[in-house]
Amino acid sequence: MTNTVINYMELPLRGKEKAIFFLCIITAGLAVGILFYDSLAVSAVTAALLLMAMPQYKEKVVRKHQQELLMQFKDLLYSISASVSSGRNMADALAESKFFCGSSYEKSDYIMIELDHMTAMLSNGNETDTEVLYDFARRSGLSDAEDFARVYENCKASGANLNHAIEEAVRIIGDKIELENELKSQLAQKIFEGRIVGASPFLIVLMIRLTAPDYIKPMTESTQGLIITTIAVGLMAVSLLMTERINKIEI
Repeated sequence: MTNTVINYMELPLRGKEKAIFFLCIITAGLAVGILFYDSLAVSAVTAALLLMAMPQYKEKVVRKHQQELLMQFKDLLYSISASVSSGRNMADALAESKFFCGSSYEKSDYIMIELDHMTAMLSNGNETDTEVLYDFARRSGLSDAEDFARVYENCKASGANLNHAIEEAVRIIGDKIELENELKSQLAQKIFEGRIVGASPFLIVLMIRLTAPDYIKPMTESTQGLIITTIAVGLMAVSLLMTERINKIEI
């Protein structure tokens, strides 16, 4: 995978990620169709409708990979800052970062792949260090990477104190990344609680079906019951969508 060019905004789904998506679709389809309608046909229709959620699922997976890359990028920033402070230029700092990050990450990790790619571009002389940083920022979709590249470019162009500017940029960007990570960690509990609440109607209906199946028969065997059931399922779907939208956080 050395020197592999990755566009993190268009990462294809891995086999495991696809399997999880289709497993969730099948499970949700069966849950809606069997628990609420006693119908495999409804299960199939529900699963087919849920296939339209593939773009949203892919977007969520992309954000997950970007978050993984962001935390690795934070370590790279600290390595670059230390190297530049000791008198290294950006090309040498990136080369040294391969050894620094290599002690914490595997070759298959995103940051190691990126360091291989960036150092190869610089050693070939095809790109300047500024262009390499901007290329990484563009492909990663990380605003923090773009901010760092812009600070570095402005310092080189203006002749400002590069060591101090990079040190301050790394401190500010690092603090921002840490704050975002803390907020997402705190939000994770609320997301989990929201999903438990979203799953509770299915668990309640399952318990009723297991303990008192005759009690729910009017909901599946009469037109009025089917209408009420459909409205209830629709409201649950809307609430789940609203919960997912609320849980998105941008800093």
